[in-house]
Amino acid sequence: MGKKMNHHNPLFVTIRPSKSGFRAFVAIEDLASIRKDPELILRQATELYARYVQEMRSLIKRVETCRSHHECIPARTIWNVGDAIFRLRNDLDTLSLQLDGVYEHLARDLGVKKKWLEKVVTLRRYVLAQDTIPEALNWGHCEKGTRRVAESLQQRALRSAPGNPSADSRCTHE
Repeated sequence: MGKKMNHHNPLFVTIRPSKSGFRAFVAIEDLASIRKDPELILRQATELYARYVQEMRSLIKRVETCRSHHECIPARTIWNVGDAIFRLRNDLDTLSLQLDGVYEHLARDLGVKKKWLEKVVTLRRYVLAQDTIPEALNWGHCEKGTRRVAESLQQRALRSAPGNPSADSRCTHE
């Protein structure tokens, strides 16, 4: 008997680049458990993935521009990349799908390293709102010890009133 499709038991989807964009695949034995039209679900997954990859590529282009101009990379921009990953996962979950190897897929399609993506997601996981991050905070300050820095930012936000700049928010090249 096939698995029932629900939010507690999502199906794993694999997305591969193609000449026309991306294509989504599920294991053939899982097709029977998709209650809706499998072609429609996979097309929706592909469209979601393509939209989020485009958004993340745009953000990463900003990061690369900062690097090429030897400017500080805003931590908020990095948080936005992580937020896009969270929203992609949530939107796929509404289709009862989960991306099989999210870091591998995104590293391939964004042209970034898996370890970097893991740090991006860590920042987003522990910093719940973008405005928790001081506008001038440099990603270089967060990149090493990402979880520690992110938890510190979140704790500071909980303890202090919004809008108080911190001493750590100065832009430094690291």
